[in-house]
Amino acid sequence: MRTSECLNCFTPLPDAGKFCATCGQARNIHRLTLPNFFHEVFHAFTHTDKGIFHLLKSLVTRPGTTAREYVLGRRKSYFNPFTFFLILMGIFVLSNNYFHKTPPNLPDPQVLKHIPTAEGRAHYVAIMKRVNTTNLVFRKHGNVVAMVAVPFLSFFTWIFFRRKRFNYAEHLTANMMFVAFSNLFFTLIIFPLAALLSARAAMTMTFAALLAQVLYFAWGLNGFLELDRTPQRVKSLAVSLLAIVAWVIFTLLLSAIYIYQSKDFYQYFIRMRA
Repeated sequence: MRTSECLNCFTPLPDAGKFCATCGQARNIHRLTLPNFFHEVFHAFTHTDKGIFHLLKSLVTRPGTTAREYVLGRRKSYFNPFTFFLILMGIFVLSNNYFHKTPPNLPDPQVLKHIPTAEGRAHYVAIMKRVNTTNLVFRKHGNVVAMVAVPFLSFFTWIFFRRKRFNYAEHLTANMMFVAFSNLFFTLIIFPLAALLSARAAMTMTFAALLAQVLYFAWGLNGFLELDRTPQRVKSLAVSLLAIVAWVIFTLLLSAIYIYQSKDFYQYFIRMRA
């Protein structure tokens, strides 16, 4: 359908123009049909220059360079990283919910029997309810947790490399790509395997995956900040490790404080070791 004005912003179009000079939309717009619809969906995901699979491939082979190019202005060459992040976080939540179907933690009758007061028993029951609430938040709202993690991790990379040319918002964008892709690793590999293993084996595998995430983040930082000397790369590895360990401790500490809501929150960590 050829029109005399842009159907997006209504700017008049010259006879020879193929694109709107104001918003860039093509002049010839086809009416949507089912074949056209599926073609557009396929094109959006697989387009050689800016499809989501092109971005995935780039984050596999050269994550830091990809983030650097996008931040420096090569925007049309890559699938929008913000949309990419939201799509992968949605898949992350679905995978976690499907494979991580743990039953609720019920109050242990043996524990209740040994608590002498009604107030103490009520406090114990309330703690178990908050344990279930915490587990539910991490399982069903992992995308929100990841959205909080990105600014947290970016603070570390920015503060330790603040003499580089990139500001905090640019570190946010780069780390958003790294977090989304590394969480895809959990989505496709860690969650399905953990569902088949014992709790202790699953925990060990999760820690191994976190270590792999540290290495991936360091690799990404090396390319993003163009760190080519050994001391710089050792620093990026240390910063990545510090950032992820700090995030794990931060989330565990918040969980412990919420669950116990008293000075006894340290027992959360004692029970984790049991």
